[in-house]
Amino acid sequence: MEVIVHCPADKHSLNTLCEQIATQHGEFVYSYLTRLDLSTEQKVTIIEGIENMLK
Repeated sequence: MEVIVHCPADKHSLNTLCEQIATQHGEFVYSYLTRLDLSTEQKVTIIEGIENMLK
């Protein structure tokens, strides 16, 4: 797969792009976790671990 990205020219557009990328990444992680055969407690533990790594 080849992806071509044209970087935005101004800061506002770049911030918008960053927000959209973060949203898509979050949706991917959520989708992945919902498909795992784990208990709700285990999924919450994973999410909390991700949050702690980002701090």
